[in-house]
Amino acid sequence: MSDLSVQRFQRHSCSALPTMNSNNSNASSGSSSTDNADKTNKPFRRCRTTSFGKLSQFLHTGSTGCSGSILSALLDLSTTGKLMTKIANTQRRGMESLALWAHNTGNAAIDDVMQQTKRLYEIFIDKELQFACEYTHYVQQLRKIVDAERMVKDAEENVMNLKEKEKKLKREVGKGVSFFRQRRGGDLYLLNQKLEEVRTSREQAEQSLSVLRAEMEVVKMFRFRNGMQGIADAYQDFARSCQAIFNCQREIIEMVPAVSNQDVRHMIYRGAPLTRDRVENLRRSLQHDLTVSENNSWSSAPISVPKRRSEPRHHVYQSQINTPPPPYTSVMTPENRTVDYQINNSDVKMCSDCGKQLPKCDLKHAVDEWKFVNCLNCPLMNIVKCAD
Repeated sequence: MSDLSVQRFQRHSCSALPTMNSNNSNASSGSSSTDNADKTNKPFRRCRTTSFGKLSQFLHTGSTGCSGSILSALLDLSTTGKLMTKIANTQRRGMESLALWAHNTGNAAIDDVMQQTKRLYEIFIDKELQFACEYTHYVQQLRKIVDAERMVKDAEENVMNLKEKEKKLKREVGKGVSFFRQRRGGDLYLLNQKLEEVRTSREQAEQSLSVLRAEMEVVKMFRFRNGMQGIADAYQDFARSCQAIFNCQREIIEMVPAVSNQDVRHMIYRGAPLTRDRVENLRRSLQHDLTVSENNSWSSAPISVPKRRSEPRHHVYQSQINTPPPPYTSVMTPENRTVDYQINNSDVKMCSDCGKQLPKCDLKHAVDEWKFVNCLNCPLMNIVKCAD
């Protein structure tokens, strides 16, 4: 009777809940499913953790216990050179693939500009690798500071060891003259002699340490100055090269027509000589280490006839900045205008009014010395008359 009442109680009061057996089965099935999920997710988690560990190990971001030391800082800085080398190799492969695609498109403008862009990126990649080499070299110069600090540290340890040895000998000498234990006179003499030697060595080591610290500070400042200035110079040279290279890239890309309302089938591309010469001039200028202002982009020529947007621009090169003008471009001011000419005739010339003879020579007369009137005796210009 009690069992029947218990079954009724379970049926009426817990009918909406699963029975004990079903609950156990669901729990076991749920645990098995979670175990399977964990088994499937464990390799993925392990792969992610391993890859992140390798990346943090490569970038030296995983260990922060030695932060503040120069060695850890230089390890982080040396990563830049390694990454720059990897970036340069990746860019080379990408530009080769892109140039191959452009060659297979059948578009003359895209093909020509892309081939010249590939040449530009070859120059750029060479500059990247040169920058990475110089950057790594100057980081190695900074690494020499560690050698100077190590020398000072070794000298400090030597002084500490001599101090410890001196303390031990003093204790030995004190024990030798104690009440309960007495040493022989010869032993005490040897101990005192050894103590004096250690004390002298310690004093000399302290003096050497003081001199070494001063010298290594000078060496440290010199190496720091040399390394940091070298890094700054490497960045500046690389920045100037990048500016010149990518200015050139923008100019040759403008050779690709921006067609608006023309028929592409009847267009002829004539920009190949311009792009080739522009890239070649840039390559020569970078080889001679010219500044960015000297190998700057083409200046637009004065346009007399309005052109369509699709037509390529024709450029001329600017003359060098801050150079003296040619002799034939001297400014003629109205206040003091000069007339330069040469009389090549063998006869002596004479003025019709005053009878002044003009020999065969280079003459240079100002406006206030000559007045321009008709003179038949001057075969050169027929306008020269002496003011006298």
